[in-house]
This record gives sequence, structure tokens and C-alpha cells, in this order.
Amino acid sequence: MDNTNYNSLLGIVPASKGKRMDSSRFLRGKLIPILVNRTAVFFFLMCLVTLFLYGVGTQQGFIDSTQLSLLRLYIALGIFLTVDSAYGVALDLERLLKNKKTRYLFRAGGYFLLVLFGAATVAAVMFIITLSKGNGA
Repeated sequence: MDNTNYNSLLGIVPASKGKRMDSSRFLRGKLIPILVNRTAVFFFLMCLVTLFLYGVGTQQGFIDSTQLSLLRLYIALGIFLTVDSAYGVALDLERLLKNKKTRYLFRAGGYFLLVLFGAATVAAVMFIITLSKGNGA
């Protein structure tokens, strides 16, 4: 079986017909930004799902311990989102300085908005947890 079909699916295009591009050369410098991007999207979507479940649980009358568990899960996801997005900002700013392409500036701005979203919502959720415990505990 010919490997050129698989290479074209991966985006590996040979330099000439006689030479094939090495896959390690293709992924060098691109794997970490791809992973950071996808994990940021994953953590953002998980944060939204957790907030949705908390909102539905408030309306449906979930047990207090379940609600607190959802909030604690959100804190962990929000912290991961904030750290991952901050790393994405650093990566894109470094790539902006190296390559001088404005698309990295827009991507860094998107990551920065995710950092703000994660930090603000984690602070709000921690405030909600503090309010729900009250003066007794």
C-alpha cells in the first residue's frame, strides 16, 4: 500500500517526488500549540457543562452536597483552563515575536479572554461556596 495517501491526510507534502518529508520535521514546533489549543477548548466546554449542570440542579432541587461537588469540580476545571490559556498566551506571544504574523496576536487575545473568564468564574464560584456554607460551618 502506498503511504502517499496517508501523508496527504496528515498534511505532509513531499518536497519533491524523490524525497519524502519526515513526519518529525512536520510536527516540530506545532504539536505543543495544537495540544494547548485543544485542551483549552476542552476545559472551556467542560466549564460550560458544569455551570449548566449547576443551573439545572438549582432548578431541579439537587442535593446540597451534589451542588457543592459540581462547584468544586468547576473550580478545578477553571484553574486548569486559566493555567492552560495563560500558557497559550505565552506561546502565541513568543510565536508572534518570532514570525511577525498578526494571527498569533489574535490567538493570544482569545487565550487572554479565556484566562479572564476562567479566573473570574473561579472567583465567583468560590464566593458562592463561601456563601452556601454560611456562618455555622
